[in-house]
Amino acid sequence: MIFDRYGRPVLSMRIQVNTVCNFHCFFCHMEGTGVHAAQLDAEGIERIVEVASSFGVNKVKFTGGEPTLRRDIVDIVRRTRKHISGNISMTTNGVMLPRLARQLREAGLDRVNISMHSTEEEGFRIITGTNFLGRVKEGIRAAKEAGLGPIKVNFVVLNGINVHQIPAMMEFCAEEGVTLQLIEYETTRERMHSEEFQKYHVPLEPIEREIASRARAVEHNSLHRRPEYLVEVNGKDLWVEFVKPMRNSEFCNHCTRIRVTSTGELKPCLMRDDNHIDIKEALEKGDTDALRRLFIRAALSREPYWKPYEDPRVVQAPESF
Repeated sequence: MIFDRYGRPVLSMRIQVNTVCNFHCFFCHMEGTGVHAAQLDAEGIERIVEVASSFGVNKVKFTGGEPTLRRDIVDIVRRTRKHISGNISMTTNGVMLPRLARQLREAGLDRVNISMHSTEEEGFRIITGTNFLGRVKEGIRAAKEAGLGPIKVNFVVLNGINVHQIPAMMEFCAEEGVTLQLIEYETTRERMHSEEFQKYHVPLEPIEREIASRARAVEHNSLHRRPEYLVEVNGKDLWVEFVKPMRNSEFCNHCTRIRVTSTGELKPCLMRDDNHIDIKEALEKGDTDALRRLFIRAALSREPYWKPYEDPRVVQAPESF
């Protein structure tokens, strides 16, 4: 196992397998890469996973772009399962899951996070640029039928667009038997005062307090120590998880993840693009020793993005919630 200089172990890896997507969400950060960037082949991804697993990494999440648009995504999952006995998951918009969910499950995928940022057709179109809301719902049901789980529905909370839909989203997720993950709209320090961030950002603390007041149980996800609350909605149990990265030192202090971009770089921190470690040459040469050295270098360069003195959280409730 590898620890960074702040005592945080590296236990999980998030692998961006592509940058192509059939949605056009305006807040997508693409892991810091550009649209239609290069992508690693399945063999290269397997070699990265093999090296990471030798250092104790035993959880992998695939992301994009939209990972299900890769024709070899099932093969990538199968190759990963050879080296990872722990949880293998994927973040997806769900559109391709009616066709792929069972194949992915059989290849070794354990669970999925499915992005559904609106319960209303118009809000969904504004956010994603598509009319695929019905197909996303089909994808959620296909994932359940295939035995993927627990399924989490990602909902980025946006002021003026979907914050008022949280109660309806809770009803939908309770009915479907999936976890609702409320995600804070995020940006870097440099863009915190931008017009876009000020327009859409919603502090989640007031919403969390409301959910917590109704909770029958509380747990914390080991990654980022994210709080999860068990509430009852229309007679059904629902877990609601809160992802609050902005100015949140606890979120950073409990980060155990390292990232891989589709362009062949190790990315020590979600919020930074200035300390990537290029591994393309080592992959092309099949140089495992070099890959191991680069992985160690990337792990040791990790540091919490938000420090304790930077996390006075804004707590006023949005007017529309």
